[in-house]
Amino acid sequence: MELIKDIVCQVYFDGKSTEKIFELLNLYLPKYEPLNLDYTSRMDSEEGFSSNKEMINYFVNTDHIDQTFYWNQYIDNPNKISFGVNITDDNKTVFSLTIDGTITLAEIYLNDLKQRLNSDIGVITFVNPAEYENGLDFKMKYE
Repeated sequence: MELIKDIVCQVYFDGKSTEKIFELLNLYLPKYEPLNLDYTSRMDSEEGFSSNKEMINYFVNTDHIDQTFYWNQYIDNPNKISFGVNITDDNKTVFSLTIDGTITLAEIYLNDLKQRLNSDIGVITFVNPAEYENGLDFKMKYE
C-alpha cells in the first residue's frame, strides 16, 4: 500500500468542550508539544495566557469566536499525527487528525474520531483541510 503524506481526517462536534479537546489530544498525542502561550491572544484585552488550558478555556467559553489550534508530537509518533481543533464562530468544533499513512489507516482514524465525538459527520481530504465557513456549513457539506 502506498504511503500518503498529509491525509486530513475532520469530524464535526456539536458544541465546544475544553475537556473533550484535552481528552482527545492526550489520547492521540500523549507526548504532545504544548502551544506557545503567545499562539493567539484574547479578543477583548492585551492580557496573555498563563497556560494552554487557560487559552483553550477562553475560546471555549467565549461565544461567537473563531480560533484554530494545532498540536504536534515529535517523538513516538510513527504516523506523524498532528491534532487540530477549529472552534467556529457558531460555537461548534471541527476536530482534525492529519496523518501520513494509507487510505485504510485514514478511514480507521476518521471512524475512531467520529465514535469518540458521537458524530456521523466527517470527511477525509489530502494536504489541505476541507473548506467551510463555520460549524453549520461543515455539517451541511459533509453530512
